[in-house]
Amino acid sequence: MGLFSFGSNSTKCKECGLELSDSERLKKHQEKAHKKTKEKCRVCGTEFDYSEELRKHKKKCK
Repeated sequence: MGLFSFGSNSTKCKECGLELSDSERLKKHQEKAHKKTKEKCRVCGTEFDYSEELRKHKKKCK
């Protein structure tokens, strides 16, 4: 069973029932609210709630 349920105008999280306006917001909600581990930079060890934040950080971290 997946975590996404698509309604007519919104998306609903199957873990907690929260309704969001679109699938991108639902994806970000899932990462922040239901992901048990954080994303960690292998270079400096900084942790991030969102994989997108880590991706942006990696471009600058040396």
